[in-house]
Amino acid sequence: MKNYETILEKAAASRVLVVGDAVLDAYDFCYTEQSRPSPESPDKRVYTSHRIERMLGGAGNVAANLASLGVETTLLSICGDDGNALEVRRICDASGIRSCLLEDLSRPTPVKTRLYIDDHYLLRRDDEQMHNVSAQLSSQITKEFERILDHVDAVILSDYNKGFFTAENAQAMIALCRERAIPVVVDLKPANASIFSGATVVSPNLKEAREISEGFDPSQPESSLKAIHDILNSEQVVVTLGAEGILVYDGHGAAHVPGCNVTAVDPCGCGDTVRACLTLGLVCGLALIDAAEFANYAASLAVQKLGTATLIPDEF
Repeated sequence: MKNYETILEKAAASRVLVVGDAVLDAYDFCYTEQSRPSPESPDKRVYTSHRIERMLGGAGNVAANLASLGVETTLLSICGDDGNALEVRRICDASGIRSCLLEDLSRPTPVKTRLYIDDHYLLRRDDEQMHNVSAQLSSQITKEFERILDHVDAVILSDYNKGFFTAENAQAMIALCRERAIPVVVDLKPANASIFSGATVVSPNLKEAREISEGFDPSQPESSLKAIHDILNSEQVVVTLGAEGILVYDGHGAAHVPGCNVTAVDPCGCGDTVRACLTLGLVCGLALIDAAEFANYAASLAVQKLGTATLIPDEF
């Protein structure tokens, strides 16, 4: 393993803007030994949540990953007019994240509730509305983005397909970054892939890569990654492979960062860790392959934790 101390030291002087769909992640932990038979159905049991945790998810988790590593982080997102929006703001404040949450009265603040029984992930309930933001709100998002942009070193566009990004605001953001030579890393959903043309780095996972480019084959990385590079008109491509590591294409050639041999506990949020640390590596002047190696190692630490996890420098 390489010594990442220099990267983490530079993190304290870095400024990153995270833009996209912020989510409130809720975790309910129940235990069978503290449950009882259901009076309504003899084959069911009644559980009580003995531990409830709430944290930032979606683009918020990307921001939380950066902030926990000492990065000066700003989150630009939308929320509803509800108590969950207050909770998102509270967590941002507690995490040291500067939040710019624009109110959208047409939707609630998205919430993902995950139920664990005996520390095993059983199910997830999503409470959300996924329609596109209005033209007026999209324009407001772009204005806020431009206002913040002159005070950051890099941008992450984190698309969870909840309606935050439109063709107009996504292309405006990328154009503004290119004008200022600010790197923009995009974590996109295939349904929206075309609206992120021109980004510095696009970073889908393997499933998403196969949806973007039919016939994507990780055993043929050069041709497969170049196909995504050409489809999305990006400068560089990173494809995460889970336990198999990361594939990278820097515009000239492909390379593979092997996965780390660890015992996976929970993959929730590991992709967010990868995009955050990949961006941090690039901000610190690393080549794409070295930034991917740093991000890959960070993900191997995060996957050993239960739930949506962040890291602190000492863990490296």
